[in-house]
Amino acid sequence: MNPIKHIAIIMDGNGRWGIKNKGTRNLGHRAGLDTIEEIIEETIKQNIDYLTLYTFSTENWKRPKKEISFLFSLLENFLSKKLDKLIKNKIRLKIIGNTKKFSKKLQVLLNYS
Repeated sequence: MNPIKHIAIIMDGNGRWGIKNKGTRNLGHRAGLDTIEEIIEETIKQNIDYLTLYTFSTENWKRPKKEISFLFSLLENFLSKKLDKLIKNKIRLKIIGNTKKFSKKLQVLLNYS
């Protein structure tokens, strides 16, 4: 039995990493999503009950609209592809904060998780 029950991670710096290593912020955000997938897999493997990912703060709404749109489309695409796997592994997503600005599709996907 794993004594660690909860891990919390602040997802910060993906855009800066993307500019430095891949040339664009969006490629950094995409790489960050790949990292999240690895973290989820390891969390399951290690029998950790809770994983909290702090991914989008109120300050992030000040980013360019194209970047914000890209971030939410990444989440939407991820959930569209991985929702069955998340449900199968009894992973529930809880969004802390206001979801009113999310697309209808994203709101539906989040309600299923």
